[in-house]
Amino acid sequence: DAITHQFRAVELTPAGHTDKPARLNNLGTKLHTRFEQSGNQDDLDQAITHYTTALTLTPEGHHEKPSQLRSLSHSLEERFKQVGNVLDLEEAIKCNTRSVELTPENHAQRAQNLRSLGVTLVTRLRSPHAYTDDAPRAMKAFLEAMQHPTSHPLERLHASELYAVTLTEFSHLFTAPPRLSLLEAWKHAISLIPRCIWLGNNVRGRYTSDGLSVVGAVVNNAATAAIATGEYGLALEWLETGRAVVWSQVLQLRTPLDDLQRLHPQLADHLRHVSHALELTASGSPSMSMEAQLPSSSHDIQSPSSHVYALEYDKLISTIRELEGFEDFMQPKTLAQLAGACASGPVVVINVHESRCDALVLCRAVGDVIHIPLPELSLIRAMGIQKYLWDLLRAKRFLNRCRSDLQDEGDERGGRVTAMDPPDMMRKILADLWNWVVKPIMDIVCTLETPSATLPHVTWCPTGPLVFLPLHAAGIYPKNERTSTPSQTIMDLAVSSYTPTLEALLKPRAQVTPDGQDPRVLIVSQPASPLAINNPIPGTTTEAAIVMSLVGESKPLDDADGTIQAVLEGMATHEWVHLACHGAQNHADSTNSAFILHDGRLTLSELMSHHLLNADLAVLSACQTATGDEKLPEEAVHLAAGMLNIGYKSVVGTMWSISDYVAPEVMRVFYTVMAEQVKAGGELQPAYALHEATKALRRSSGRGGMNDFLRWVPFVHFGL
Repeated sequence: DAITHQFRAVELTPAGHTDKPARLNNLGTKLHTRFEQSGNQDDLDQAITHYTTALTLTPEGHHEKPSQLRSLSHSLEERFKQVGNVLDLEEAIKCNTRSVELTPENHAQRAQNLRSLGVTLVTRLRSPHAYTDDAPRAMKAFLEAMQHPTSHPLERLHASELYAVTLTEFSHLFTAPPRLSLLEAWKHAISLIPRCIWLGNNVRGRYTSDGLSVVGAVVNNAATAAIATGEYGLALEWLETGRAVVWSQVLQLRTPLDDLQRLHPQLADHLRHVSHALELTASGSPSMSMEAQLPSSSHDIQSPSSHVYALEYDKLISTIRELEGFEDFMQPKTLAQLAGACASGPVVVINVHESRCDALVLCRAVGDVIHIPLPELSLIRAMGIQKYLWDLLRAKRFLNRCRSDLQDEGDERGGRVTAMDPPDMMRKILADLWNWVVKPIMDIVCTLETPSATLPHVTWCPTGPLVFLPLHAAGIYPKNERTSTPSQTIMDLAVSSYTPTLEALLKPRAQVTPDGQDPRVLIVSQPASPLAINNPIPGTTTEAAIVMSLVGESKPLDDADGTIQAVLEGMATHEWVHLACHGAQNHADSTNSAFILHDGRLTLSELMSHHLLNADLAVLSACQTATGDEKLPEEAVHLAAGMLNIGYKSVVGTMWSISDYVAPEVMRVFYTVMAEQVKAGGELQPAYALHEATKALRRSSGRGGMNDFLRWVPFVHFGL
């Protein structure tokens, strides 16, 4: 329909009209788009015809000429790939060359036009028609594009990636060293990441931006290149820079400014005010007007636009970095700064790439990054396991059901996805994870840890498809629990946690209060929220009673008392929070994932606007609180990560839906162990408490026995 109307618009535009070329160009774009969907060669031929006519009708010197040349070049290059006529490719290169010539040096589209020229030259390099100067010409174009100061950062990021990929593929063609080495090119790309996800956008806008979807792949490629050259520490730093980018930006706005305040108090005050204003405009918190929340001096900033605040913020950061001693102010953390993440045990970062898969282990006993290749794992295999698991969870409705739907152990309403029973499917998934990922890592990690009666604590920080997979439960599980064949599982070797970033592990560890007081616990239960009237969860009442009986000072918010405002106010005054309610991961908009309370939904986007100074432990006894966004695996867009990032040091969550009958039993054991830790004093270790609770559930002969994987596997621990 769009093409039909565009054809009609062209027909109705008289010859010589100034809009004729633009309408012809738009028609070409729509036809090319339909070709990409349908593969109809006639659409591509017509697109080229209309692009050419538009170009002919556009006078020399017109500002649209470069973009028209680029559009024509794109279609000609595509036709060469389809048909193989080298004349099309030659003409495409000529169009792009002319496009660059016509683009002023400081024009914002210059990087895009340079990148397009480089791409067509690389296309010819990969064909039998390559010229001897194609490689250096392409590299020169990419280099100028990636360093072009006034072009969009995302264009420059793409150009940096293309420079590195071209250098890797055609290194044998260069007789002299390139201007930038491979790792220098990737370093430049990594440096552009914060600018691609701009603070001027609100949080939801950043999560849906084109830049964020590109960042994960770029960081993955860069880290793989660093690993291949033995630069394991650099690879770890880059992976950290590209993980949870939006969360990192939110936390950066809350960075303590002690040194700056002492030496440059006016700058510190200005930065604090602008950061606070920017945080409020970005989160879009509806709780009160922004003007009412801003510190008084923030009102000196004339416009409440987040763009204005973002520009001012960037300017301030640049000014501060010019000061002596502040050159690295708010720069990504170095390996030396990240080393403290392994204070409680080894941290395992897993990079999954189409060319290779590797684990990088931070271990206090070694003091350096340990590289463990994973030759049996591949991107295809990781994607296959994820699909296999999510097909099972969707078929059994564990990705869209709530606690109340999971009461019947024999519930088969979800149907089957294969001839294999769900326990057999999960057994295969966990065995593959064990053989391909976890066992090779633990074979090395177990040699690094000093033997102890206590199991070591291992924290997993995976990438790509592994983010959604239960590494904490990997193992070989016998089909018959009474068999003499012993199981081989990660749970026999270590206590597992997850973390969205290494920086999340740098917080001070939770301690029993020095005066011996028990932590204050907020207990929220929603057995029958009006927002889920058809899905009551009576087990939450039982669960809340169990928790109250095992902890010290507590405040219950049951049923109608559990409003959004009451919960947020309670979280601000209690070190621990226990949420027993419905929870949901919103797959269309992850920032709208929420806890279902009595008077509404406490969403992830609302949580992001809060910062709790005394928070220690959050137990999210709700469904899908650690599921995440399949489109943005490295961003950790889920409620468990949200609780970590607003201040909680330790979070218990769920990878998929949980049973209303099982949850109270898990919490009984969990809080029993936590009470013992509080009584003993010292550091609290919620990961060990959850480990014991899950073990008890596995051993039970009724609901949640070892082979009832879908019931006991989803419980996970994040953080310290």
